[in-house]
Amino acid sequence: MNLANLNLLLEAANEIVSAAPPALDGWTTRHADARLAELEHLYSHKNGFLAFDRALRFFAADPHAHDLSLSRWNSPRLWRDHYGNLADDLLFFADDIFGGQFCLKEGGVFTFEPETGTLERLADDLDGWAALMLTETDYYTGRPLAAAWQERFGVLEPTQRLISTLLFTLGGEFSLANLSAKDATLGMKIRGPIAQKISGLPEGTKIRFVIED
Repeated sequence: MNLANLNLLLEAANEIVSAAPPALDGWTTRHADARLAELEHLYSHKNGFLAFDRALRFFAADPHAHDLSLSRWNSPRLWRDHYGNLADDLLFFADDIFGGQFCLKEGGVFTFEPETGTLERLADDLDGWAALMLTETDYYTGRPLAAAWQERFGVLEPTQRLISTLLFTLGGEFSLANLSAKDATLGMKIRGPIAQKISGLPEGTKIRFVIED
């Protein structure tokens, strides 16, 4: 098992989420599947972490870490149920500055786009995922905007992500003017129903939102 990139990512992670011994529950170990040994290795060194100007969050195997807890983050009632079956059978373990999720499915590592529920395979294993985080950090974590936001407005809370005012999917710009700091859970809840509506629509489909009292 090659863990060289995962170890380098651990070295780059400058904020640890929990000092408690890691505790992976049964649901997590089942859904980790072939990646369980890698997860256990990571958690044996750092029980969750923040890296790259807090642009990357890796959730802690600690049920008491509140919204930074791996088990709580994957609880259906926190935000997953807002995505219907789009989030089924996925183990969400980390996210980027915009709340874009990194998850495990069928032994591979995927991204989960919160605005559309779209899955994209990134790597076969967590070491391959870590290699992308290290070599293409800005693209996969959004670090430049995370750094620029915090320089202007102050340090983001660990529970916050930068959420677009006009959805990126609808043409919103990746700029500070189109971003606001929101609780990460709220950001997922807001976008979940939208993702269910537009999932599977052909590119270029016109969308109309109706706001009801």
